[in-house]
Amino acid sequence: MLLNSSCICVGQTLVGPLFNEPMRIESVQENPGNWVVGLVGSQSERFRRVTLTREDLAQLTIVEAAHSFDGDGRLLRLGLQAYALGIAYEFDPYFALSIYRISLRLSTTTY
Repeated sequence: MLLNSSCICVGQTLVGPLFNEPMRIESVQENPGNWVVGLVGSQSERFRRVTLTREDLAQLTIVEAAHSFDGDGRLLRLGLQAYALGIAYEFDPYFALSIYRISLRLSTTTY
C-alpha cells in the first residue's frame, strides 16, 4: 500500500490499536519514510507528538472530518439566547431581565 502525505491531513481522526482513544490530527510533518504527527486525544484532550511509519499507518483507520448540520434548530436558538442573556447580565442585570421579557414575548407569539 503506497501512502503519501496527502492521505493524512489536519482535522482527520486516527483510530486503531496504537492508541487507547481516537486521536485528532493537529499537525503533520513529512520526513523521508515517516510522518511526525501532532495528535490530540478526543476524550483526554492530551497532546502527543508521534512518529508514524507506513506500517503504523497501515494498522490505523483514518476517519474523515465531516461536518453535519442535521441538529435541532430549537436547541441552537435556546443556546444562543442563553449566551446572549449571560453577556447582558454581565453588562447590567436589569438589562438582561428586560431582554428576557422581550425574547419570551417573541417566542410565545404566533403568526
